[in-house]
Amino acid sequence: MFKTIVVGTNWSDSADLAFARALELARSSGAALHVVTAHDPNPTPVVGGPAPPAAGPDFQADVALERTLERLGAQDVEVHQHTSTAEPGQAILEIAAQVGADLIVVGNKGMHRRVLGSIPNTVSHRAECDVLIVQTS
Repeated sequence: MFKTIVVGTNWSDSADLAFARALELARSSGAALHVVTAHDPNPTPVVGGPAPPAAGPDFQADVALERTLERLGAQDVEVHQHTSTAEPGQAILEIAAQVGADLIVVGNKGMHRRVLGSIPNTVSHRAECDVLIVQTS
């Protein structure tokens, strides 16, 4: 059915629902799963807040992915991780093009708003492959 699936995540609870569905589809079809996390390369410092982490965003994404895969039980799925500093919707589309995805999985959070920057709207309008929008909100 599918050979290459791309899923975007920001490691939130709602994104985990889309991630779990992508993992389920990858497992059932024997597809490789490509996980995309976008981050701001220049986060705004918070006055009086905790010091920024010593490790960079790639390391934090690695830890989040490892914990999520462990929690969801993904030992039987080929998983690849990608981090990007692009806008999240664009990052998902770029990775999907690079890996030749035949399915992109995103959550529906933000679809009801008619504003620029909605990740599911961006992906669904610009993707060159199938898109599954998972009910997460």
